[in-house]
Order: sequence, then C-alpha cells, then structure tokens
Amino acid sequence: MSKLFKILHLLSLDVVLGAVVCNIMFWKLNKASPEYSFPVVITLGLSVWIIYIVDRLLDNKKIDNCPTERHIFHQRYTKILWYFVGLLVLLCTILLFYLPHSVIIFGVIICLITSIYLFVVSKISSKNNFQPYKEPITSLVYVSGVYGTTILHGPFTFSVLIGVIFFLIVFQNLLLFSLFELKKNTKAFNLAAYFGIKKSNSINLFITCFILVLSFILFHSSNITYQNRVVIVELSMSFCLLIINLFDSFFLINDRYRWVGDGIFLLPLVIIS
Repeated sequence: MSKLFKILHLLSLDVVLGAVVCNIMFWKLNKASPEYSFPVVITLGLSVWIIYIVDRLLDNKKIDNCPTERHIFHQRYTKILWYFVGLLVLLCTILLFYLPHSVIIFGVIICLITSIYLFVVSKISSKNNFQPYKEPITSLVYVSGVYGTTILHGPFTFSVLIGVIFFLIVFQNLLLFSLFELKKNTKAFNLAAYFGIKKSNSINLFITCFILVLSFILFHSSNITYQNRVVIVELSMSFCLLIINLFDSFFLINDRYRWVGDGIFLLPLVIIS
C-alpha cells in the first residue's frame, strides 16, 4: 500500500486532488450551483494533471537537468506517461461539451498561456536566467485555474482578496520547495538560488505575516461564516508552510516537506465536507 501511495505521489495525484478540493472551496465561496461547477472541477483536475506530467517529461529532455526522484520516475515510464497524457486530453475534450461558454473561453486563454510557458521552459537550459521565474508563472497559472474559474459569473471584493491570499500561498509553497531542493542540491538553479537561502527564508516569513494582516482585515470586514472559515483555512495553510521552513532538518528527511507541503491543499476538506 505504501508503494502505491509513493507512485501516486510521484505522479502528482496529491497535487491534483489539492487543486480539486481548493476549487470546490472557492465554488462554495462564490455560491455557484453544482450543475455549473461539477464539470469544471473535473476538467480542472485533469488539466492540472496534464500540466504537471508534461512539465516533468519535458524537463527530462534537458541535458543539464538535475534529476529528482520524481523526474527519474517519469524518465523510466516516459512512453506510458505520454499515452496517459493522451487519454487525459481526450477526457478533457469530451468534458468541453458540458462546460459553460465563459469557462471555455477562459480555459482557452489559460491553455494558450500554459502552452507557451511549457514550450519556453522546454527550450531553455536549466541554468538559463529565465529559470527562476518558473515559480511565479506556475503560481499565476495554477491560481487562474483553481480560483479564476469560480469568479467568472461575478466576483465580489472580499472574494478577490481571498484569491490574492491563495496566490501568495501557492507562491510560498513553490518557493519553499525550491529552497529545499537547493538545500539538497547546492547546484540547483531555481528561485531560491536566485534569492539566496537567507532572503528566501525572509520572504516566506513575510508572506505569512502579510496573509495574517489580510486575514485580520477580512475578519473585521465581514460576518459571513463560510468566508471566515475559508480565511482560517488559508491562514492555516500558510502557517503550515512556515513551520516546514522553520524545521527544515526534520522535513528534509525522506522528502517530508513535499508530502506535507502538497498535503496542505487538502485542508479545505474540513469545511467543504
């Protein structure tokens, strides 16, 4: 059973489930009907899975790439994974017939941006100066899909602020992973290497403090129970990432930081179940 969980983790299924759970949380926040949101949620999950698998497969084509356990796994099963991606694309194509027009148009835009991003990333060296910008771009694309699809029918002010907090959490997560990869391999060239370990630690702390301030503003600006629950969940997610950062020696063991760091996106289960 543990081997199965490890394989699913290497396939980024936990990331996919986290995206789906967070998306459902935001649908409930923006009061969308289940008929409207259900096909979008499924399509989003499949799309996130496609992006993560393809990103790793393209990374493996780089000569100077520093392989992680996840990259080695994708390298070993490259052919099977490309067939799997094809199946996921087929399923997404079928689901298009069940999506609202606004989501389809929004999805096409995100798809184009993502395709350009994957193309550029696949062509540049692992040491290219563009490499550190992968984290901010990935954060923007991820949040656009997970949060952006839920506000197309009309966002409200507090919801947008909650979306900003979610973007900060996603960026904090990716920066944290970059930081741990740098600690494991000092030759890694990513955003943490660009900032340096000390500055990366400071940025992580600053993000949590800033989210705390935004959460305080939201708590005192609204008495909507569910919205406050969402804010508490987001604040908890950021604090978890900060704890991982503070106790790095413990979370470096067996890549615990990845399991917990990806697992925080499942926290919304406590308020959507």
